[in-house]
Amino acid sequence: MTNIIPESENIAGASASETVDWLTSVAVNRDRHAFERLYGYFAPRIKSYMMRQGTDEASADDLAQETMVQIWRKAHHYDPQKAAATTWIFRVARNLRIDRLRKYKLHEVEMTAEVEPGDDEGSGHESYEKRPDADKLRALVDTLPQNQMDVVRLAYFEGLSHSEVSLQLSIPIGTVKSRLRLAFGKLRMGMGEKI
Repeated sequence: MTNIIPESENIAGASASETVDWLTSVAVNRDRHAFERLYGYFAPRIKSYMMRQGTDEASADDLAQETMVQIWRKAHHYDPQKAAATTWIFRVARNLRIDRLRKYKLHEVEMTAEVEPGDDEGSGHESYEKRPDADKLRALVDTLPQNQMDVVRLAYFEGLSHSEVSLQLSIPIGTVKSRLRLAFGKLRMGMGEKI
């Protein structure tokens, strides 16, 4: 696996063993002092990393804070045998940024959908709602198993990111993705599309 952390973000000022100790203390003891040290060290670096990736300053700030909240919540998932603390923390940050970009693209498509020609009565969404396929799709969504219906509803109807769905349903993000894949496979088959 390639290192997702730019060389300039490698630990300088805090040793690798210190960051592992802080993260372990947060995971095992819910140590607020250790978390403060992690936050003080990593939040500005994550913000800087996000801005170098093209994120605006306000969003970079939000992503840095959201990353640190995830670190607090999921510190027990960190395994020092698999990755350095810095690598793990920046991977969490990168994944949150990807989730946010996906969510933004989904909303961008919804907001820029064009009105069909000759449709003076309503928005493109309303004209879609009048299509026979929309009724069929709605009926198919209702036939999904409850666990798949829940992730589809949260991810696509409520616009939550995969991470947010994972947190809300208290299931791993891999399970969210798997359920979405299964649900969309069933929906495509039901709509007559070849997979």
